[in-house]
Amino acid sequence: MNERDSRNQIGDLPFRVKEGFSVYEFIEQLYEAHVVERINRFLVKVTFNGKEFLAHLHDPGRLKDLIYPGNLVLIRETKGYKTKFSITAAYSNSRFVVLDSRLHNIIVSKFLPEAYEKEIKVGNSRIDFKYDNTYLEVKGCTLVENEIAYFPDAPTERGRRHLKELRELMKKGFNSILLILVMRDDAKCFLPNEKTDPKFSIEFWNSINEGLNVNIKTFKLVGNKIIYVRDIPLCKTNLT
Repeated sequence: MNERDSRNQIGDLPFRVKEGFSVYEFIEQLYEAHVVERINRFLVKVTFNGKEFLAHLHDPGRLKDLIYPGNLVLIRETKGYKTKFSITAAYSNSRFVVLDSRLHNIIVSKFLPEAYEKEIKVGNSRIDFKYDNTYLEVKGCTLVENEIAYFPDAPTERGRRHLKELRELMKKGFNSILLILVMRDDAKCFLPNEKTDPKFSIEFWNSINEGLNVNIKTFKLVGNKIIYVRDIPLCKTNLT
C-alpha cells in the first residue's frame, strides 16, 4: 500500500468527549473466569469458582487471540436463554479487551448530539445513526498486532455492504462517517485487515478515495468503567 496522509480521512464527530472520560460504567460485578472452550459463535464454556458455566459471547468475530482455552476473561451476570453470564472482556497484552458489542452504540451516543436517529433503513442495510446531514456506521475492533488495529478479524460481507451504502449516500449529498471503536488502548494506528478480508479492504480504500470520513477511537477498561483514551489515525503504510 502506498503512503497515505491520514489527516484528510479523519472525520470529527459533533461532541469531542475529553480523553479520560468514562463512556460506560458496569453496574454488575465483573468476575474473573477462564475459558474452557468456545462452543460456537455465541457460547463459551468457562470455569468460575471451581465450576463450569456457559457464558454468552456477543461478538461473532474469530477472536482467536482472545477466546482460547485457559485465557483469562471477565464475566458478568446477565439473563439469557441458555446462560446466566456474559463475557465482558478478555485478557491480552497486559490489558482487558472489551468484547460485548451491545455496548457500542451506547458508547457512540456520548459523541453525538441529542437529536439523532438509530437504525435507519438505507437500501438493503440499516445504518447505525443519522444526525443532521450525516450518516454514521459503527464497527467494533478488538484485534491489534504490532500496535496496529485491524478490522475485520473475520470476513464480513455485511461490513462491505455498509461501505457501499455509505458511498451511495455521499453521492446523494449526505455526509458519511465510518466510526471504528478499538476496544483496547495498545494501538497507534488502524488498517483494514487485508489478509483476512481483501474484498473489505478494497472497498474501504475505494470509499476513502471517494471521500468517506473515518474516525477511529480507542478505549480501555479501568475497574468497571470503559474510558475513552484517544483518537488514532490510519496507518501511513502497511507495516505487515
